[in-house]
Amino acid sequence: MDFGERLKSLRLDKGYTQQELSSIVGVSVVAVRSWEKNVKKPAMDALLSLGKALNVSMDTLMGFSLSTPKSSLVLSPAERKLLKNYQMLDSYGKKAVETLCAVEAERFFVRQGVNLQAVKTGEPKILRYIPHYTSPSAAGIAAPIDTTDAEMMAVDSNVPNDADYAVNIQGNSMEPYIHDGDVVYVQRTNELRVGDVGIFCVDGAMYCKQYYVDEGRNLILVSANPDLRNSNIIIRAESGRFVKVCGKVLLNSRVQLPDYLFE
Repeated sequence: MDFGERLKSLRLDKGYTQQELSSIVGVSVVAVRSWEKNVKKPAMDALLSLGKALNVSMDTLMGFSLSTPKSSLVLSPAERKLLKNYQMLDSYGKKAVETLCAVEAERFFVRQGVNLQAVKTGEPKILRYIPHYTSPSAAGIAAPIDTTDAEMMAVDSNVPNDADYAVNIQGNSMEPYIHDGDVVYVQRTNELRVGDVGIFCVDGAMYCKQYYVDEGRNLILVSANPDLRNSNIIIRAESGRFVKVCGKVLLNSRVQLPDYLFE
């Protein structure tokens, strides 16, 4: 079942018309029609709204679920026919189908970059898929990010459960905690404590920095690397500059604010 068929089936299961779904999601009915016909794909923010409106996970919406409760399975006519034919086979035929499915599953896992040995030995397996933004968020250098510039990334139990997306890091101002080229996992929240590492949008450019507010209520996006303290971003309380907190970077331990900040 392709995305358009899946979206239509989920919409009908909820009893929505295309017009009703478009109103809930906040898009035009033309957009919903184009999605269901696979003429266009929804952007990431629209996908999140669709999942909320239809009360399904992103995995189910995108067709990535590896284990779905029977009560919530959505089968296309072709899938129902295949299942019926499988049930009619003798043991030899069923074994042949199962072998073919195993071969195709292995091909799929390899394409997704999954460690097959880990899957076979019961070590961390794919649990879900999250968006991976391929435009870098800078640790020292301004870099724009396009909200549509994302691909779905398979993650296992090594990735924090509260990670909502992944993003590439560019620059070394967050060393030794985050290095140039690292992929970090981010919880989508705008509530940070002083010292938290976050992803910030400042005047359209993206940064990975520590969060700090001084006594004058000025916001300072701090570089952990003391050699790159000049790359700190200072937003004066009265400046009126646009700043958005895009999420909290999830690290194994809390990062202390650098000593140079208090010299």
